[in-house]
Amino acid sequence: MDEYDKTKEFFSKNSQNYAKSQSHAKDDDLKILMEMLSLRGDMIGLDAATGSGFTAIEMAKSISKVYALDMVDNMLSETAKLAKENDLHNVITVKGYVDSMPFEDKKFDVVTCRRAAHHFADKDKFASEAFRVLRANGRIGIDDMTVPDSIINDLNNLERIRDHSHMHAASVEGWRHILSHAGFGDIKYRVYSRRMTFEEWLYPVKEDSPEGKESLEYFHSARDEFISGIEWDGKSFKKSWAVITGIKY
Repeated sequence: MDEYDKTKEFFSKNSQNYAKSQSHAKDDDLKILMEMLSLRGDMIGLDAATGSGFTAIEMAKSISKVYALDMVDNMLSETAKLAKENDLHNVITVKGYVDSMPFEDKKFDVVTCRRAAHHFADKDKFASEAFRVLRANGRIGIDDMTVPDSIINDLNNLERIRDHSHMHAASVEGWRHILSHAGFGDIKYRVYSRRMTFEEWLYPVKEDSPEGKESLEYFHSARDEFISGIEWDGKSFKKSWAVITGIKY
């Protein structure tokens, strides 16, 4: 059994819904990620686990070529469609896995991964692969959901109810350790947060589904430290994403 079977099933079924997600398309964490990477026109980039392709497309507006990697055919189709809609001809879709990338060593100047790493079975393997395919002085940019270490397990328990393919989100310190262990230096980060309604967070899962009902029950019965940390008020909460960059020296 492929360890990513649940992920493939979830995103194959929901590819069109994610392509319509305004949060994925327009939230400021995408802008922050692009700013922190200091992109140049002569760069070649890789967007790992590209999903609907929002990050790949945004990067392709500023650099010469972007490879969009994903293991789900439907998501790659959405990425190709989005590139066409934006009249971009420098986006190349590639099917493959983030922990065994189908690319030669030192091919890219920048590797990104936005809102996907919580689905990775082994983040250390992903970071090592990113390090391998980056050229000297190349940059990695990670953008993923986060909370402090003290409540990260609570967040992961909640997210697994909504999405059974969710594996593990990491805290900022967790990501710093992963990237440092892979060999990256000059690690910097920013945390982007905004309030999100329960319905918006649950999307594309329906509120009246078993997952929706169980998720709401989790909010009502969760530890006080978690509820306080995410500022849950009964209808909405503070959702946070860590944007982290590092350099391969």
